[in-house]
Amino acid sequence: MFVSVTTAATGDEPIENAAIVAEEMHGWLGGVEGFEGLLMLYEPGTTIGLTFWRDREVAERNTPLRMQFLERIVTVASVEVTRIEGFDVFAAHPVSRPGD
Repeated sequence: MFVSVTTAATGDEPIENAAIVAEEMHGWLGGVEGFEGLLMLYEPGTTIGLTFWRDREVAERNTPLRMQFLERIVTVASVEVTRIEGFDVFAAHPVSRPGD
């Protein structure tokens, strides 16, 4: 698995805007081959978006599509992307609870 991490300076944008962006992002990328999901993290002034991909190759192959979406969001939401990074996932340990 591969994770793309995008950090954006959001100024005084409310958390509701991050939720709207997350929904749009899920709709935009949901049908893309190799897309596994997303996670949005928010604190006042900063939003971090993590998109999960089957592997690095499929994420890189979809970079033009991802950048097109990012350009749309930056324009509409008035945010500034400050960093984009990619990471290979080498360990994941979901929490198991009794009865799950």
